[in-house]
Amino acid sequence: MTAGKKNRFPLPDRAATKKLYAELRPDYELILQDLYQKLRSLAEDEGISVSIKYRVKRFDNYCEKLVRLSKLQGSDMLQITDLLGIRIVSPFLEDLETIEQLVAQKFEILEMERKAEQHSFREFGYDSVHLLIRTNPLDHTEQLPHSCDVCEIQLRTILQEAWAEVEHELVYKSDIGIPNHSIRRKLASLNASLTLSDLIFQEIRDYQKEIRQRGLKCRQDMESISCGYEDINISQLPDLGEVVPEKEVPIPEYLASKKLEKLMIDALEAHSNNQFSKAINLYSAILQMKLDPAIRSLVYNHRGMALFALAEYQKGVDDFTKAIEFNAENTRAWSNRGLAYRVLEEFDQSLEDYDRVIEMTPQQYEGYWGRAQTCFEMKLLSRALSDCHKTIERKAAFTPALDLEKTLHRQLF
Repeated sequence: MTAGKKNRFPLPDRAATKKLYAELRPDYELILQDLYQKLRSLAEDEGISVSIKYRVKRFDNYCEKLVRLSKLQGSDMLQITDLLGIRIVSPFLEDLETIEQLVAQKFEILEMERKAEQHSFREFGYDSVHLLIRTNPLDHTEQLPHSCDVCEIQLRTILQEAWAEVEHELVYKSDIGIPNHSIRRKLASLNASLTLSDLIFQEIRDYQKEIRQRGLKCRQDMESISCGYEDINISQLPDLGEVVPEKEVPIPEYLASKKLEKLMIDALEAHSNNQFSKAINLYSAILQMKLDPAIRSLVYNHRGMALFALAEYQKGVDDFTKAIEFNAENTRAWSNRGLAYRVLEEFDQSLEDYDRVIEMTPQQYEGYWGRAQTCFEMKLLSRALSDCHKTIERKAAFTPALDLEKTLHRQLF
């Protein structure tokens, strides 16, 4: 190598440096592999899809950069900071911002450079974020001349990466400049279009995330309202002498245009406010829609509970049966039908339904508790007591079962 005019010290001997480079390269590769694994884990933990590449700068490129930089700043001040390089490419700008924050948290950043800030609006050049992070020193007595314990990490979107690759071929590697003003303007325009595309892709992604969050909130609201309306129990049994049928509310035409989740929330709110006829009409409107069998089963179960609350026990049984037909694993419907059968004094059918609940969910207390009450109504006191014990084993502080257990003990002993 030959020293430039600004050199105070000569550049290192090429042959000796090449030999040292070959000796050190395996150590550099190990450092990069370790960094790769750490960065890959950071991205995966955040659920970010990225492509990660790494490389040790080729010896010829290293030498060329030494010569080029020594002419600009003198070899005594020269440092090669991109001997080790990692490139992280992601589809979206947002993910790169997250990766940048994670790198800042996990590594010591010595320098940060945003390439886009170097260009005016008339210039072309790829957008990219370059980070210099500190690496562990080599376990070697000698280092490659003008190297340092750093690694350059480049963060790019897929479009930025595509532009950089093309620009590298057209501009950086070419021995022919691009003086033509028209061509330079076209390149600048193309780069601006790619930058705008990145922003639009991110905008579309932000919109999709917003829609998903709205949908999730809507479903959570519906679930929070419905959580207490999966089952009915004996305390909800109305006094037949006090039941005053509500005036039937016709289904308005506008309901047909309402979305399922909004309609379901309205129905559950009416149900929770004891507006049972309104809830029944809303459930009926939902059942006119095209529904997944599991959803249809859930709606039939809810409508059956509202009918039960109005002392329409047989209609309730019919709806619970429909719920079971559309989803035989709907234990709530089996349990609710068992209760309705008990109220109708169809005890054998009630026991069969509770047997099915216990078969499907033997670790839950509801089936045993329902069967205990039916057995009590049938004067099967020993069986009722046995099921009370099983209920309490699964829900120790369940007061109704404790009270029934005391009653049974008094009658039996």
